[in-house]
Amino acid sequence: MRDLGDRSRVGAKGAGALTSREREILRLVAQGLTNAEIAGRLYISTRTAGNHVSNILTKLGLRSRAEAAAYAALHPAG
Repeated sequence: MRDLGDRSRVGAKGAGALTSREREILRLVAQGLTNAEIAGRLYISTRTAGNHVSNILTKLGLRSRAEAAAYAALHPAG
């Protein structure tokens, strides 16, 4: 397909390194903040905070906020 000009991505959707914003949100999740609390701190909507959290879980292959908090504890640089 690539020979025919297909330029679609290969690999899992959302795979890759976390953005600086996602790393910031991961640190807040690790502190136990809810999406609403994260949103208030970062001056974003609750829905945007939730979208960031979902992206983080997808990118890191995690299933829960608890797993994200554990990941953050083991990888302080994010």
